[in-house]
Amino acid sequence: MASLTDRTVRTAKTGRHGDGDGLFLVVAKTGRRKWVLRYQMAGQRRDMGLGAFPAVGLSTARLTAAHARQKIAAGNDPIAARRAQKQAEKPLPTFGAIAADVIKATQERSQNEKVKYQVARHLGPAFCASLLDRPITEITTLDIIAVLEPVWHDRPEVARKLYPAIRKVFDRGRIVLKDEHGIGSFENPAKWADIYAATRWDSPKELSRGSHPALPYELMPAFTGKLREREAIAARALEFLILTNVRTDTVLKALKAELALDEALWTVPLLHLKDRKHRKQPFRVPLCPRAVEIAREMMAMPGRYVFPGPHGEPLSNMAMLTVIRRMNGADADRWVDSAYEPPRQIVPHGFRASFRTWAEEATGFPHAVVEEAMGHQVGKKAERSYRRTDVLDRRRELMNAWGAYCEPPTAGKVVPIRATEAAE
Repeated sequence: MASLTDRTVRTAKTGRHGDGDGLFLVVAKTGRRKWVLRYQMAGQRRDMGLGAFPAVGLSTARLTAAHARQKIAAGNDPIAARRAQKQAEKPLPTFGAIAADVIKATQERSQNEKVKYQVARHLGPAFCASLLDRPITEITTLDIIAVLEPVWHDRPEVARKLYPAIRKVFDRGRIVLKDEHGIGSFENPAKWADIYAATRWDSPKELSRGSHPALPYELMPAFTGKLREREAIAARALEFLILTNVRTDTVLKALKAELALDEALWTVPLLHLKDRKHRKQPFRVPLCPRAVEIAREMMAMPGRYVFPGPHGEPLSNMAMLTVIRRMNGADADRWVDSAYEPPRQIVPHGFRASFRTWAEEATGFPHAVVEEAMGHQVGKKAERSYRRTDVLDRRRELMNAWGAYCEPPTAGKVVPIRATEAAE
């Protein structure tokens, strides 16, 4: 028998007030009032909210509770039914929306600026424009093949990263569809088995990693001479990268505190190394005289980074590449790798190939010394377990020889960096 009236609903004090058959008015200490239906389903007690008073009055609450009891009597959970209805009414997520979540998660986990840039580019309009605005449930394996086909054979270095990035979007999409939309039957259209069945492409694991366009080492002195004419922090960073033979991200994150210029030594912490999972000690980089000269010049700049950006943060991942592009604009595409057809503009990472080729063809340094200068693991596991040296002295000889080789035939014009100079 009902025990509540319109008046008691308005005047009831803090607590739970029953109306019969599991319908309650719950009054909070703040005075807020709401309706709750308490029932049991599969042996479990459940409370179902029916709305707040006065938006939902007593008569409406009773009617809503009666409809819910009919579902319960039929063996249907009204809370589950309400959730399913909300899920059905919610718009299905687009590829772009899920991709944004994947990009954000990847960028939050990674400390590598290149990785952060690449995941945003791979899952953005540059490659996935045809997918971004489409509901994820409507995208087929053939749609994905259409995105991958332009790069799978011609640009395998892109395909190796683009495909797993796309697959992660659908893996996350499957979870979102199940949790937020009640769709548990979604099948990933980026499954490799389906793509292979339709294309007979080589497996992603078998794709060539691709090589980075590199300058023939014979042109290094001329390139260095032109580089020194440019008035920009990014130009000094690029020359420092060439002379130390480290990776781009390592140079961008170089801290002044890591440099011991009186010893001509740069100690790179594990945090800034690509192969940090395989190393136990920081990587010691011997600095040739010109590298020391660049570092001393940069020490006068404000901030803790050796090569600071406009606001004291590290230079952009694109800063050194921009220098090369501008040099090619000024020199009519002189700085290219002619091994490609058509020739491709060189990139900062390609100078590691220039150094490696020079060391093999023009010097007599042992293979282990060259490999250590590349920052690679030297020897097999058993050999490494007995190795107790990073051959620093021999590498210093090698890097000094490389620095001397890269020196322009006649002293190139060196433009000093001003404290207010912005990066190119």
